[in-house]
Amino acid sequence: SSSGSRAVLCRALRPLCVGGMSGQLLNTLDLNNLVIHDVQLDYYGKRVAAAAADGSVHIWDVTDNQQKLVGQIKPHDGPVWKVAWAHPKFGGLLATCSYDMKVAILKEVSSQWYIAYVDSSHTASVNSVAFSPWEFGLNLACASSDGNFSILSHTPNQQWRRVSCFAHGGGAQTLSWMPASYRDGSLASPMRLATGGCDNSVRIWKCESDVWTQESPPLPSAHGNWVRDVAWHPDSYSVLASGSWDGSVIIWTQEMDGQPWRQLTKLALPGKVESLSWSVTGSQLAVSCAEGETLIYKETPDGRFEELGICNEEGFIDKQAPAVAPAPCVPGFDAPPAPDPNSEAAAQKQAVLDAFGMS
Repeated sequence: SSSGSRAVLCRALRPLCVGGMSGQLLNTLDLNNLVIHDVQLDYYGKRVAAAAADGSVHIWDVTDNQQKLVGQIKPHDGPVWKVAWAHPKFGGLLATCSYDMKVAILKEVSSQWYIAYVDSSHTASVNSVAFSPWEFGLNLACASSDGNFSILSHTPNQQWRRVSCFAHGGGAQTLSWMPASYRDGSLASPMRLATGGCDNSVRIWKCESDVWTQESPPLPSAHGNWVRDVAWHPDSYSVLASGSWDGSVIIWTQEMDGQPWRQLTKLALPGKVESLSWSVTGSQLAVSCAEGETLIYKETPDGRFEELGICNEEGFIDKQAPAVAPAPCVPGFDAPPAPDPNSEAAAQKQAVLDAFGMS
């Protein structure tokens, strides 16, 4: 959640010993009245990169609940829509995209950030960027309002090779890589990519012999407005989430490669869906809406998704916290003091699973 004054980082903590859900405000960032369009934590959850409306990118160290500005650079001439971290095996790398129709790759050298590469091939706003799973190498996917997605691949001779493919009439809004899957210790599937666009559709693409083609059969039409985000399940190549301005999130599933995709469930949200994010284990799904709230859902054993809580600028609101009955008053005596809501959380502090991998 972000605004012109501050950004809020929340996490959902699930105690190992109980079934309840507790929320914790992890940190807040003073944005100095910056207008922020995207905020992303790095692989270790220790640094935050923010995409600003003035074309700049800001990097903060947020370890130990601090906020220390460790990088600031202006790679764009228009609003920066998205920022993405590469896997740390490739060093300090960030990718950004902007309304100025450019994609920038930023590199950290001796704690300083530099513009390492700029691609200006798209002919309209570039709306989303995402690095591929590290197993496939250093590849960056970009979605643009010109209707195309492009792939920038870093070659052994230290160059960036580009391919593009037309994806959505009216513009491509978002994309997500399929996680790498293994069979007998080897990669079991080629690179696959999901895209969403202004034609209200979600499409799946695969790369074979360096050629990207749309998978068949296509996903059925299910959204009534722009698809603003898609998110592949981090632990399954057969589960995908899509979120739309029609106020819905659809969880898709595929029985096996080559079979049709079908709806597993459809969630109704209180407003336009802007962003989706699975937890590290895939047990929870965070859905950010245009109204500035993020709703967190968890899959139940019977395949439904139930709301666990809401994260906003006030912190985390637990939707499943058991109601605490007021203590009865004894005649002639004052009522006992109200129970401390933080005491239980403190007692469980050493036995919680951080569902989103943030420490």
